[in-house]
Amino acid sequence: MEVNTVIKVHTDEGIRSAIVVGIMKKYTHLIWVEDSRPGVKIHKIPHNEVRATVLDYSLAKAKKAFRRMGKTFGITKGAKIALRG
Repeated sequence: MEVNTVIKVHTDEGIRSAIVVGIMKKYTHLIWVEDSRPGVKIHKIPHNEVRATVLDYSLAKAKKAFRRMGKTFGITKGAKIALRG
């Protein structure tokens, strides 16, 4: 898994499409749309808990979709910065 990759990640709430925005020492930073409190947010998940599959999907299309969802449901400042470009 690399930075700026569109993945399908398995969470406790279900399966979500996400974008990898950072891989740090202990955590992987992912952006996905939250259902319980609607909005586009960055989530920090420990490396050993990430269960993901890489999707064959355009990064530009995914970023555009997440920005569009952010306008509708709200977006955090960090996610907005990560989705630029």
